[in-house]
Amino acid sequence: MIASVVARPTAGPSSPADEYIPLRLNDRERALLCVLEGALSVSEYTDRVDSVMAWRGARTGRAVEELQEMLAYMTGLAVAASLKVSHEPCLEANADVFREAFEVGRRFKGMNPDKMRASYGKLIYMLQDATAPDVIRELGFDPLSRVQTVHAELALLSCLDLLEEPELPLAASPAHSAEAADAKAAATARLLARFADGDAERAVRLERCLLSLADHACLVEAHVSPVDTMLRLLRTHFSPASTSVGPGGAASASLQITAGRGGARLSHSHASQYAYVEQSLLLWRAVLACRAEL
Repeated sequence: MIASVVARPTAGPSSPADEYIPLRLNDRERALLCVLEGALSVSEYTDRVDSVMAWRGARTGRAVEELQEMLAYMTGLAVAASLKVSHEPCLEANADVFREAFEVGRRFKGMNPDKMRASYGKLIYMLQDATAPDVIRELGFDPLSRVQTVHAELALLSCLDLLEEPELPLAASPAHSAEAADAKAAATARLLARFADGDAERAVRLERCLLSLADHACLVEAHVSPVDTMLRLLRTHFSPASTSVGPGGAASASLQITAGRGGARLSHSHASQYAYVEQSLLLWRAVLACRAEL
C-alpha cells in the first residue's frame, strides 16, 4: 500500500493533490500577511485566554475581548499599510478584510512550513475559538473561509482542462539547469497562449496558477529528496536479510540491535531492523509527498 502511494508522481495532471495545492500570494495578499504577522507578534492571546486562571473564569468572554483587540490591531496596521479598509468603529465593517487576512496566513503557512514558527500556533488557537457559536455571535461574523487553491482558481477561469495538458508537468516542474529553465519557460508560454485567449488579465491569473504548481513541486521535492537519499543509502550498503553480502556484492554491516546496548530499547534482528527502517522511511516519504492533501 505504501509503495503505491510513494510511486505516484508528486505533481502532475489529474493528481488528487490538485484540489489542495495552495495558490501563490499576490502583492495585496503579501501586504495582508504583513498586517497579520504584525498583529500576531503583539497579541497576547494564548497567554491571557489559555492560562489556568482564564479557565477558572468566563473563558468565552475573555476570548472575545482578546479577538476584538487582535482585530483592532489588524485594522490599524492595515490603515498604516494603505490597504482599503472601512474606518467605521464597528469591527464587522471590515469582516471581509479580516477573513481574507486569516486565510492568507493559513495558505502562506501551507506553502512555507518553515515560516511563522512562533505565531502560527497562536493564529490557530484564535481561529479555533473564533468558530464557537457564542464567539461568532459576539464578533458579528465568522472569520473562517476556505483556503484558495489552484483548482478553485482554474475552475473560476473555466480552465480545469489545463490540468490535463501533457505539457503541464514540464511547465510546473523544478528547473535544475539553464536548459531546463528554458524548456519550462517555453512550455509555460505555450500553455498561456492556448488558454488565455489573448486576455492579459486572464494570462496573469493562469501564470499564477502555473507558478503555484511549480512552487508545490519544488516544496515536495525538497522534502522528499532527503528521504530518497536515505533509502538509497540503506539499500546500497545493507542487505535486507543477510549481514554478509550487500546488494552491490560488498560486505554488509549488521543493523541488529539489543535492548540495553547503545541506547536501544528493543531487540531486533538485522532483518527486522532493516524492514523497520525501510518501512519508516517509506511511510515518511508518503506523508511528505501527500502533504498538500493532509
